[in-house]
Amino acid sequence: MGRARMLWEELSSALEKQDVDALIDIYAPDGVFLEPQNPPHEGNLLIQAYLNSWLQARSDISINTIRALEAADGTTLAVEWSLSFSAAGRRWTLPRSSWLEVDDAGIQYHRDYY
Repeated sequence: MGRARMLWEELSSALEKQDVDALIDIYAPDGVFLEPQNPPHEGNLLIQAYLNSWLQARSDISINTIRALEAADGTTLAVEWSLSFSAAGRRWTLPRSSWLEVDDAGIQYHRDYY
């Protein structure tokens, strides 16, 4: 397992546990998180703040990795996954895919697709 897959596993675990403090070490200080219909989240502190707000509205989070394709050097990862959570009185299960680029500092580029 390369660094990109390792960081994906750490990110999935942190989201499931709603461990906002762990996000600081997962994303690089100058990392970027992009998702549809939202402006870019830039820097690990702003990414952490955004995800903290996102997590506050959800409970019982579960992430299921369906497929992951990692580059031979371990610095990029394409992942197909599903996200389940409870919010607004119901259970949601949503398909997702993500692209990650990492370096020694953490996730540099994270793009989610719905």
